[in-house]
Amino acid sequence: MRQGENPVKNKSEKNTLKPHRVIVVFYIPDSDDAYFKNLDVVLDKCLESLSKTINFESTNITLLNNNSSKKIDLVLDKYKDNIDKYVYYSENKGKIYAVINEVRGVFEPFVTIADADVLFYSGWEKAVFEIFNKIPKAGVVSPMPLPYLAIHFNQSVFANSLKGQIKYDKYVADYDIDLYLAGTNLPKLIDRKTKYNWKEKQFVLDQNNCISVVGAYHVISTYRTEQFRNIYTFPEIKFKNSYENYFIDSLADVKGLYRLSTIKTFAYHMGNNTDEVVLNHSYDDSKKIDSAFFKSIEPYKKQNALAIFIKRIMGRIFIKFLWNK
Repeated sequence: MRQGENPVKNKSEKNTLKPHRVIVVFYIPDSDDAYFKNLDVVLDKCLESLSKTINFESTNITLLNNNSSKKIDLVLDKYKDNIDKYVYYSENKGKIYAVINEVRGVFEPFVTIADADVLFYSGWEKAVFEIFNKIPKAGVVSPMPLPYLAIHFNQSVFANSLKGQIKYDKYVADYDIDLYLAGTNLPKLIDRKTKYNWKEKQFVLDQNNCISVVGAYHVISTYRTEQFRNIYTFPEIKFKNSYENYFIDSLADVKGLYRLSTIKTFAYHMGNNTDEVVLNHSYDDSKKIDSAFFKSIEPYKKQNALAIFIKRIMGRIFIKFLWNK
């Protein structure tokens, strides 16, 4: 039988809503497979870089543990004071289940979804939100240049070709392209069976004195959280290639929002090992975003469905025209 009244009920403390949340999902099993051998070190580098590059006054961190080995508890313990929310699943539900189950309930207007093999660079938040600030219809922004994903669920942005704001030329430095290739170890991603490959020329959006690469990547991207609202589809399959396409990547374009990325590299895809890029990485506190900067970013504005439909058709036409350049 209860005796007395819970004293917490009489407290008048308020919750604080920050503008940005970062969600990191990981699965590191007990396994003798060489692929998993160094993933605890990779996770450590990911969380270290994240902790050293965000402004905690404006950004919260959520960790999603998909039933990983107990050995990673030593890694997580190092960052426990930096973690706002920690979710542990008793079985590996798959990345999409864990992420979607979490992101649909996020209060913050912006959410970054990242795999646990991402190395964050100083200034990544500032670079990403500068694009959101200058381009109000930006819905997804990756902190690394991704020209090969220009048309991936991205018809809406190409309607800007009519205004001359979609340009195709050499904008991304060779260094940044090579750095991306080094992290992915997939050189075919930069190939293109046309006159120029992605290293030689890229599609960019030049709008409001801001040049961004057309294309974004679900391994690490920041989203306007609004695109996840009122969607209730259930990921029935735990592990399925390109599942992100349906549950994450396709959402921005149908709302008339753009998928973009930074001209310079502000994140590195480590994969399952640490290399010279990771081991020689350093940080600069002066490059952290000012929490007041978020106030200058326009909130999401719902667009007319017919206008979106027309712009996507226009974008599709321009893609067919531009794609063979």
